[in-house]
Amino acid sequence: MMINFLRLLPVTLVLTPTLVNQGNDFLRQNAMKQLQETGRCFSCNLSGVNFSGANLQGFDLRSTDLQGANLKNANLRYANLQWADLRNVNLQGADLTGANLSFSLLVNANLQGANLEASNLKMTDLRNSNFSYANLIKASISQDLLNSRSVNLCRTILPNGTMMSGRCNNRPVRKLQSQRVQSFETKL
Repeated sequence: MMINFLRLLPVTLVLTPTLVNQGNDFLRQNAMKQLQETGRCFSCNLSGVNFSGANLQGFDLRSTDLQGANLKNANLRYANLQWADLRNVNLQGADLTGANLSFSLLVNANLQGANLEASNLKMTDLRNSNFSYANLIKASISQDLLNSRSVNLCRTILPNGTMMSGRCNNRPVRKLQSQRVQSFETKL
């Protein structure tokens, strides 16, 4: 009996990752269907999904796993991403106006050129994220972000309308107090 089990063990070890991946794909497909039908997907696994250019305006994605997802140029205006896992996500050029990102993990995220006007970034983990050329006018954000050396704020528009200078070439940051910037609308 033990000999038969040992013969099947290598086959089981080879098939297990395949079955797990198929199960994850099935769950991800169901989550996508739910998201399309309801505009909500609470605590779903959407990791690695390509939402590039997608219209997710006002969608409820609380506690959703979006690790490694591509949201480049996506419309996430007023989306609820509270407690979401956004590690290694691409949000380059995305419109996050009024989005709730509080308590989210935005570690190693690319937000280059993103519009985060009036968004909520309180208690969000932003380590090693790229906010260069992003718009943070009227965003709720902790002072820690502005002081953090691990966050790229090159030419970022701050909540008070000033633009960051420096940190583009690993130099210290300084604020350009005289350079006020008007709020801008992103084309949809």
